[in-house]
Amino acid sequence: MKCDLHIHSNCSDGIFPPEKLVEMAYARGLDCIAVTDHDTFDGVLRAKTRARELGMKYLVGAELSSVGTCEAHILAYNVDVDSDEFQQELSAIVDMRNNRNAAIVQKLAEHGININLDSLRKEGTVGRAVIAREMVRQGVCRDVPEAFDKYLGNDKCCYVSTKRLTPVQAVQFILRYGGIPVLAHPKQLRLSEAEFEKFLKPLVLSGLGGIEAQYFTHNMSERSFYGKMAKKYKLIVTGGSDFHDYTHGVELGTKSFSPNGYTRTILGI
Repeated sequence: MKCDLHIHSNCSDGIFPPEKLVEMAYARGLDCIAVTDHDTFDGVLRAKTRARELGMKYLVGAELSSVGTCEAHILAYNVDVDSDEFQQELSAIVDMRNNRNAAIVQKLAEHGININLDSLRKEGTVGRAVIAREMVRQGVCRDVPEAFDKYLGNDKCCYVSTKRLTPVQAVQFILRYGGIPVLAHPKQLRLSEAEFEKFLKPLVLSGLGGIEAQYFTHNMSERSFYGKMAKKYKLIVTGGSDFHDYTHGVELGTKSFSPNGYTRTILGI
């Protein structure tokens, strides 16, 4: 089974509609995908419907941002998105993201860069990648990586760290609504092996379900280490392209992964 369980649509900061992503995955021979937009499940029904039409397996998903000792992203699979209580709690998470966006735009304005958030919101959920693409469109930067390197990346002049869920709270939120929480792209935490295991333990105790050990940038040594951590703590292993556009992530379908039996059983695929 060939899967990509980490993809972004234009319901957040990707460039393609959910339906188009499903069609691209189908054309490239994938058996199962999950559209995992940032802090939103808005594209889930659209993608799920198109996948059903094409005979593909599909996982409900999203990528939730959290901040503790470091910024960590938690993938949320199989959440009950129809719950009214869930929608209310998710709205509070989105408010945190919106407040951060406003603070970033204010900092950019102090550097002579004017971003119209209202216009960007009409296209979907706004995050740093969307702001970066607008900076490219305006000619402020050559490409999205330059926007992050000069302005939006961690510790850069317009970076903003605002109130977010902690990683433990993100895990608990996902569990409350029947979901499976998976730690996304662990390499991006920039932790040593010993530091990573220390970071991981409270998440496991809180109910973490998996690690994205097969993330596209992980080398063989990193995949082996994160895979061993998953085995040690009885977690599933997932993987994905993190495809947003042709400069962020890797092209959909070029870095699929094949889940083991344990992962397939837990995720229901």
